Amino acid sequence: MTNYTSFVGGLAGCGLGLLLAGCSGWTYNPPTPGNPISERQNLSAVRAAAPQSPATFDQALASDYADYANTLRQDNNYVDVDYFSRKGLAAAKGVTVPPEEQSRFLVPLEVPEKFRSQLVDGRSRLVTALDGGARDRAPGVAARAQVSYDCWVNSMEDNWQKGVNGVCRQQFETAMNQLENRRAGEPVTQPSAAAATAPNTPSEARVYFDFDQAQLGPDAQQILQRIAQQAKQNPNLHVVLVGKADRAGTDAYNLALSQRRADAVRQILVSNGVPEANIDARWVGERQPPVPTAPGVREPRNRVVEIAQQP
Repeated sequence: MTNYTSFVGGLAGCGLGLLLAGCSGWTYNPPTPGNPISERQNLSAVRAAAPQSPATFDQALASDYADYANTLRQDNNYVDVDYFSRKGLAAAKGVTVPPEEQSRFLVPLEVPEKFRSQLVDGRSRLVTALDGGARDRAPGVAARAQVSYDCWVNSMEDNWQKGVNGVCRQQFETAMNQLENRRAGEPVTQPSAAAATAPNTPSEARVYFDFDQAQLGPDAQQILQRIAQQAKQNPNLHVVLVGKADRAGTDAYNLALSQRRADAVRQILVSNGVPEANIDARWVGERQPPVPTAPGVREPRNRVVEIAQQP
């Protein structure tokens, strides 16, 4: 949330004499979203308020916001630490805390990449799931989806090149896939409380690519390192890779591109100790898109290698 990092702006939101006492609340649209003076106090408060084993959506939300704020503090992002700490404190008190609105952030490249449109679509999916009962049905997964979405929006402003296919977005997509693909009456596996920026290593995962690229960034490589660690701990695990592409370009080109992406993932897994015989890689180009689109559409969620771990 770099457009709110001014120290002067923080003092404008609260008089200096009232700074610590008056800036600890949270509202959806405050005059000053975060204040570097009160961040230490509010981070300590949300850590104390967040339960270790959350049972409800609000409790899980408080825990995940506390973890996210703690991660931001490691990057010395004190304004955002304060803001998301206060969101966690509000959730711990049972206050309704909605996901962020992308319009409050400086997100670039709506043309041609449609980054804002992607965020709008993501929030719509999230709100639909939450209002459809996900808060009660799968509180931990729903909280993870919301905090990961907030992290994704925030990262798009701070560093869009890292945020567009970064860990926060991948964490959001993983949680949303759990919420959206669940059959009626089927329980959802709850994740343990952890930082929103720390990816899970589930039996299924996805790593994403930039447009027309087959190189993986450091965030995706961290996910693959964790998958490799799991595979090494269980030699009977078989890793299945499916490379995909969006529909910008010809069918033949996208098929070759999806092969390069699958090969890139396989090479990283092998370099991290997974036996090549335990990896089955295939590629389908644009023919099995996770998100169906018209021909020629650049869809970031279709630039993916899907990873399944099977006994």
